[in-house]
Amino acid sequence: MAITLRTFRDTVSTTYASFFLTDLCGAVEGPSLTDGILDTQGGWIRIESTVSRGRADVRLESWDAAPPLAPAPWVPAGESTYLSAAGIVTISDDEGGGSLDALVLGPPHFLYGVRAYHVPPARSSDSDFWEDPRQAHVLLRFWPLRDVFDPARHALPQRSPGDSPRPSGYVPSMDWPVLRERTVPPPQDEPEPDVTDDPYPWRTLAEHRRRTGIRHALNPEGAPTYAVRRHDLTAFGEPDPGTSHRLTAPDPAIVTVLAGDGDLLTVRNAAPAESARVLAAEQTWQSS
Repeated sequence: MAITLRTFRDTVSTTYASFFLTDLCGAVEGPSLTDGILDTQGGWIRIESTVSRGRADVRLESWDAAPPLAPAPWVPAGESTYLSAAGIVTISDDEGGGSLDALVLGPPHFLYGVRAYHVPPARSSDSDFWEDPRQAHVLLRFWPLRDVFDPARHALPQRSPGDSPRPSGYVPSMDWPVLRERTVPPPQDEPEPDVTDDPYPWRTLAEHRRRTGIRHALNPEGAPTYAVRRHDLTAFGEPDPGTSHRLTAPDPAIVTVLAGDGDLLTVRNAAPAESARVLAAEQTWQSS
C-alpha cells in the first residue's frame, strides 16, 4: 500500500492563470508532455489555473509508490511524468517570485509520476461564488517511477577528459533512504540565525527553515551527520543537497550532502544506492 512521505502547502500568485513547479537545483532535459492542466518540460511544470490575476492554494505530496485517487472535493485534472535533476522542487509564479519552501520528491535524476487534481469553481444557483473566486485549489501527487542516472551525462567532472567515457556498469536502484518512511523522530532543529541587523529577516528565517526541512527529509533513518569542507569533496557536479560525493579528508568516505552553508556542508555516510553513483562516475571519468 502506497504511503505519503512528505507534504508541502503554500500559495502562489496566478497573474496569467498559471504557476510553475521548478527544480530547486539545476535542470535536466526531458520530454515535453501535456495533459489536463499540466504542461511538463525538463526541470519544470507549468500548471494552468482557473483563476487569472488571483492566487492558487497549492498542495504537493511525495509518495513512495503510485498513490490512490484523491477524495472529494478533488477532481482529476491531468497525469504526466516529471524528470527531476534535483529531486527537490518548489513553486513560483509567472514572474519568478514564489515560495521559500520546498518539497523533497526523492533522489536526484529520477523520473517521477505526477497526478494533478483541482477543485472546480463552486457557484450557487444565481452564479455567485461559494468561495473566493480569486483563489484556485491545486493538488499534485508525485511518486518515483525509475532511476535514470547516467554517469556519462549527469556526473561530468569539472574538467572533462578528451577521450570518450568508459562503461560504468551502473545498475539503477529503487532502494534509497529518501524513498522510505521515516523511522525515527526528526532531530532537534538547529538554532535560528541571528537576524537582529538583517534587512530581510523573514527571508533569512524562511530559508533556514527550508534548509532544515530538506536536511531532515534526506535523512529519514536518523543516520549520524557531520560537517565537512566543500573543498574536501571530490565532486562530480555541484555538491547540492541529495547528491553524493567522495570525501577525501579528514576520513575518506562516500557521503551524501544534506545541507550547505557557504564552505561548510552537512553530510551523512552514503547508502549503497547513493554510493553506487559515485563509484560509477569514478569508473566512467577517472583515468586508469
